[in-house]
Amino acid sequence: MKSTEDILEINKRQKEFYNSEDTAKTNFASTLWFKFRNGILNDFRNKFDIKDRVYNEHKIWLGDMSNKKILDLGCLRGNALSIYMAQNAKEYIGIDLSDVAIASLQKNIEKNDCKNAQAIAVDFLSPEFHQTNFDIIYAYGVLHHFENFDLLVSKLKEKLNDNGVVISYDPLETSLPVKILRTAYRPFQSDKDWEWPFTKTVLNKINTNFKIEEMRGVLGKSKYGILINLLPLNNAYKSRVIAKMVDKDWNCTNLKDMYSCMHNTMLLRKI
Repeated sequence: MKSTEDILEINKRQKEFYNSEDTAKTNFASTLWFKFRNGILNDFRNKFDIKDRVYNEHKIWLGDMSNKKILDLGCLRGNALSIYMAQNAKEYIGIDLSDVAIASLQKNIEKNDCKNAQAIAVDFLSPEFHQTNFDIIYAYGVLHHFENFDLLVSKLKEKLNDNGVVISYDPLETSLPVKILRTAYRPFQSDKDWEWPFTKTVLNKINTNFKIEEMRGVLGKSKYGILINLLPLNNAYKSRVIAKMVDKDWNCTNLKDMYSCMHNTMLLRKI
């Protein structure tokens, strides 16, 4: 397992990657995946309201933020809820490795007159990031960037208030078809040094170190709905079948139910 120093060095390269205007898909496999993710898969998510469902759930989990100090972890130029949190929190801090992205978020914060908000370019693991006592750490598509998950857990706990929460959204590598696809793609992946989709081991570590108050699965059995959607069947019938699959994934009740999913989102309470 990599040490803190090793990870900080990797994160310097990650910063350069996200600062570059050419983070683009530089090979055939990456281009193919990019087109699928932003084409058929994105259309499927939009049709069955999967993206909005996640963000709406996060708003519920965030609740009344008027007395909350929030860390928006790895937010880049700002995610879908960054300005919403900045406008409503008692104190909001958005951080990312990329100073270019953070400068863009800071401009947006100022444009929206968010007086108790700031964006900082800093490494979450670095001693330079000294802020603590967060009531909420919002981590959309971020926690899987840490190969040394034990180190991440320790840092999250250090930064959270007693009874503080983490709101996460990350890819999974817990089902065989997804694992095969990710393994085949990994040699071509330009950001593979900081992409570590959650395994069953990682999910168990989360369950051991936090109280999982809420969990939602995304694209479990419903990922096969992408194929069903292409069949020459009645559209209303296809939509009903797929919607039931989406709901079943969403309403998973334990970690094992989530293993078939491509992504998950969780509300985690510090214990």
